[in-house]
Amino acid sequence: MASSAGAICPGNVLIEQGLDQNYEKLKSAKLQSEAQAVVGKLWELWTKAPDDKAQQLLNSGMSRMRQGDLRAAQDQLSTLIAYCPNYAEGYNQRAFARYLAFDFEQALVDLARALAIQPRHLGALSGKGLTHLSLGQEALAEIEFRKALALNPFTSD
Repeated sequence: MASSAGAICPGNVLIEQGLDQNYEKLKSAKLQSEAQAVVGKLWELWTKAPDDKAQQLLNSGMSRMRQGDLRAAQDQLSTLIAYCPNYAEGYNQRAFARYLAFDFEQALVDLARALAIQPRHLGALSGKGLTHLSLGQEALAEIEFRKALALNPFTSD
């Protein structure tokens, strides 16, 4: 893999198969503990970036967010998005950083893009619902929460 500035982010085909398998497991979960375990596996898949460069950018952005440096987090995640424009988690994490910075409108833009790439992304669905709530848009929030609930009956949003 080329490491030049013009390098292109590879696809993440193997993750799609894992997502499908785990959504099937989630659909048949009988207990909340089962569903929580499957959601944990989904998060592992969502946050498995397509290559090392993308993983480094994702990890750095998430780390800066945990440290409260939301501007630096958004910068790292924007770089990730520029490199991997078809990687949903870049948008989802940048939306989270924007949400934490009270930039709800831009968070919604990122969440819409994440969901266009991964329509079943539970974190993005919940995040979109919470963002709509923050904007006082209860009816729109309910739509997103219902979508998440349809995928995971144990969703607690």
